Amino acid sequence: MRTSASVLAAAALLAAAPLAAQDEPAGQGQVHVVRPGETLWDIARACLSDPFLWPEIFRLNIGTVEDPARIYPSERLVLPACAGQAVDEGPVFGPAVQAPRGPTLRLGVTVEQPAVLEGDFYRAAFVAQPREVPLVGRLEEAEYQSVMQLQMTPQLNLYDRVFVRVDPARVAVGDRLHFLREGREIRRSGRRVYLPTGVGTVAAVSDGTATVVIVGMFDQVRPGDAAIQPEAFPIRTLDRPAAVDADLQGRVLAFRDDTPLQRTESIVFLDIGRSAGVGVGDEFELYDPSSQRRWGTRPEVPVARGQVVKVTEGTASVRVTELEQPRIAVGLPVRRVARMP
Repeated sequence: MRTSASVLAAAALLAAAPLAAQDEPAGQGQVHVVRPGETLWDIARACLSDPFLWPEIFRLNIGTVEDPARIYPSERLVLPACAGQAVDEGPVFGPAVQAPRGPTLRLGVTVEQPAVLEGDFYRAAFVAQPREVPLVGRLEEAEYQSVMQLQMTPQLNLYDRVFVRVDPARVAVGDRLHFLREGREIRRSGRRVYLPTGVGTVAAVSDGTATVVIVGMFDQVRPGDAAIQPEAFPIRTLDRPAAVDADLQGRVLAFRDDTPLQRTESIVFLDIGRSAGVGVGDEFELYDPSSQRRWGTRPEVPVARGQVVKVTEGTASVRVTELEQPRIAVGLPVRRVARMP
């Protein structure tokens, strides 16, 4: 009986081997054996510290993974190099089927992040001229259809598949598409507000129709959304913005909606952008300038501070990080107080 118990205990420990022990060296980095419940999203979060980078894993494994929304236990996936990242430790005791879904991070391990997170960059609303937003397609409908009479319009969810009418010369399997809702026009500017709704990866292309798997959602993705090829994330280092002496000035151009949002994490649009030297990660101060009153001079008053999360040629999207006064208004002056290297 002791021998049988020892064998069973050894088998249980082998079944519960940690993720790192399942990985083997490979040309691109490591080989990961998929465990029950894992998705490419989960693996990218653990390996690359950003789930939005899961297409990098998909591209390395197109020969193994036919559908990025469906990976299966025991599949062997080549991973990019994951140096310095935390990995799943796995359960200490018991069989693998008792493991929690998806990877977990080791306690006590911290991963340094860039000044602006990639997810914040892609979810940020922005203002641009229509010519600055070259569309490659438009979302037409969901793959899933029901013959049942539904009281509510079906909503798309993460990992749903949708059909997108595309220019086949500009879209290929494995490409990432960024879905946008075309918002209101900014008065007398020729610009429009664009509201990101989600991110998808192209699983197939046939006769100008792309089958796309939704892999990230910022808002409700729905038919009619425009599709563009996403701009490359511009921050590839862990550098932080350095203080500068108000080397650039501008004004608040507009808000995401036509109503001001007086709270932190709100997005405000500035009337200066890439052509003026604004970069993602720069920090701006919004202030109420000094003014003359009947009683004397009213001193300058700081209103808010924010960080640039998106830039177009002539505008910048700034996420409010500090709010001193609920006085953010269109036309309010701003100045850069910190700049990325």
